[in-house]
Amino acid sequence: MKKMTRRQALGAAAATLGAGLVGSLSPGEQALSSAAAAADRTESASGSLLPDVWGADFMPQWSAPDDLQKNLTVGTTPVRLACNAHPIIARSWSGKERRPWEEQIKAVRDGGYTATESFAWGWDEEHVKDSDIREILQLCTSLDVEFYTLHVWANIIHPDPEERARIHRLHADAVATAERLGMKFILTHTGGRHPENKDTPHPLNHTRETWQMSVDAVKKILKDTAGSQVKLAFEAVNSCNNNTPQSHLRLMEDVGDERVKVTLDPCNMLHPGTIFRTTELLDQCFDMLGEDILYCHAKDKAWNEMMPHFEGVALGQGTMDYETYLARLSRMETPRVLYIEHLPDELYPPSKKHLEDTASRLGVSIYA
Repeated sequence: MKKMTRRQALGAAAATLGAGLVGSLSPGEQALSSAAAAADRTESASGSLLPDVWGADFMPQWSAPDDLQKNLTVGTTPVRLACNAHPIIARSWSGKERRPWEEQIKAVRDGGYTATESFAWGWDEEHVKDSDIREILQLCTSLDVEFYTLHVWANIIHPDPEERARIHRLHADAVATAERLGMKFILTHTGGRHPENKDTPHPLNHTRETWQMSVDAVKKILKDTAGSQVKLAFEAVNSCNNNTPQSHLRLMEDVGDERVKVTLDPCNMLHPGTIFRTTELLDQCFDMLGEDILYCHAKDKAWNEMMPHFEGVALGQGTMDYETYLARLSRMETPRVLYIEHLPDELYPPSKKHLEDTASRLGVSIYA
């Protein structure tokens, strides 16, 4: 599975990929792109980067085509499951002592999962000694648990220069910790302009200027960690500028470094134009990004109100097409982790069961 080039992506979208991409084209390319958009009106009609269903028309084409055919061809690659109810915590924030490593890692297996992750905080050498690292790695090996990433939930383009510098140092520390733990990547985000929360919508988040700020920040973090093989796997966030498979592709190309990769979260790409077309969205993600997808998030959303407000629900209770999701993961070259997140504790077991039942019906192998 190979990722598309930007020119191939432009063709696949049947028109322009949006103002953020058009701004980098030559005047001649912009004219051609504008002409194609006027003729087909793909983006204005569908409200997304998916193709129109019945051609240019008066109506937002937010419903899937009647003749949509799923490709549920199953591969031989197993899928590992993880859940954010069972992370590894390096340092307790409640004033209590950290739970023993063995207790934490056994809890992953006892919950029926074979992979886990952690937040990037608390892994400094003052709190986690080399002996701790050896113990963690030995436990993960003996219990067959893949400890695969650190999540750096922070704003790399924070408006405050001092806070932004601190966050860049945090990323450098996370890369160093990932090396200690033998991880291949850390999880991060392109950030936003809001001063309090990177995920809060801001009127400047989708400007070309903000995009360039994100690109520059990624380049700086890569420069600060030059020589490392640990990759940065960026997660889409719909309120920020990286929120489509096309933007993931563009980020990799604009930064121009093989260490920039993808954490696939299709739910974070949902809006009225895609929430009922998740089969097409998933296929577009896997077709464009391919093996650059390092791991995946599992959530589900339901649109139950007049205005766009998507409610998080147990897997299988929303619109996400987990048949296509699991089938595509089974066709990857190597096993990926599928991480269930952002649910009340009582909804994790039925969500896990939905994945397992769907996989069993399709013939997709869930690891261990």
